[in-house]
Amino acid sequence: MGNREKAIGELLSKIADELNITSTMQDKAVQSYHAVGDWIGRGIDYDVKIMPQGSMNLGTIIKPIDDSDDYDIDLVCLLEDGQQLEAEKIKEIIGDRLKNNTTYKMKMRREGKRCWTLDYEEFHMDILPCIPNDKYFAEPKFTDIKLTHKNDSGIYEFRYSNPWSYHKWFENRMLDILLTEKRILAKRNQVEIEAVPTYKIRTPLQQTIQLLKRHRDICFQENHENEPISIIITTLSALAYNGETNLYDALCQILRCMSQYIIKRNGEYWIENPVMKEENFADKWNIEPQKYLAFTKWLKQAEKEIIEDPLSAFGLDNISQKYQKSLGEAPVKRAIEKMGNATREKREGANLYINGLTGGLTTQASSVSTLVGDHTFYGD
Repeated sequence: MGNREKAIGELLSKIADELNITSTMQDKAVQSYHAVGDWIGRGIDYDVKIMPQGSMNLGTIIKPIDDSDDYDIDLVCLLEDGQQLEAEKIKEIIGDRLKNNTTYKMKMRREGKRCWTLDYEEFHMDILPCIPNDKYFAEPKFTDIKLTHKNDSGIYEFRYSNPWSYHKWFENRMLDILLTEKRILAKRNQVEIEAVPTYKIRTPLQQTIQLLKRHRDICFQENHENEPISIIITTLSALAYNGETNLYDALCQILRCMSQYIIKRNGEYWIENPVMKEENFADKWNIEPQKYLAFTKWLKQAEKEIIEDPLSAFGLDNISQKYQKSLGEAPVKRAIEKMGNATREKREGANLYINGLTGGLTTQASSVSTLVGDHTFYGD
């Protein structure tokens, strides 16, 4: 990897960090869903298990484009011993219990097709009522769930999912680097490695997905109905990821290879749920072909705007301008500012060198590098 690719990778990593929600926001969300789970569990005659799912759980959540908008936290509310309940009754039990709390009742939106939604200041919480699909729920083998779904006719029916297994599958796609980063964080915080949640880690796969989701959000601001859904971006990215240890290489690999995992079955597009083979994440593409065309067009655009155009641009200002258009002005400007601050601190600490062979900046001294002196801003 050349200096230009390395520098672009470092900038993209900083941008991805700006897209990620802060540790304070993470902790607030976790405290909130534990409180909801505790309230539900103390008031009904069923054993309740609350589990995060989706992007929060995977560490791929992103802030909204507009800072005034909120982000979403997805939760599974499992009635572990409610196997005999009908879909409508499961939804009703959870909804009624939430309405019995004055605070939660004020936060509740109207009933959704699958979830009850609570609005908080910075995020909204989607709570998915469900029961075990097997005789009982037990990790790691018996984790299939039956979830409630209210169709367009107002009829409640069951759908099927397995967020626990999907989370484990996603972790396994980046296991080596994930465990390495977890060990570092566990040592720093003096906790067991099992106590470090995946959403606290920043791997190249997680950051790639965040960048692609933000690029998608910007590209489809005027065409929401055809935007690629997050589960498709996440699944294809994880399948294409090949263990790259830096963000630039991971992005190149994923953007180049992710379309290879879209297959055809009996003339239909298929993106198989890796933990539930009968589920097709691309099922709507076969009903609305324009969604598939929109995805393939967006994928080419992402590769051009995230990799190709910045690579051919001259100077940080030009690169920054390109990323502001494709990834958003605010996160790119914040990333550039933080990179500048870090460079200044290293220079002021006499720890920044010019590489005599390439002319690039480095923090590593060598026989061909020259120490960069302090800026006095007096022309000296």
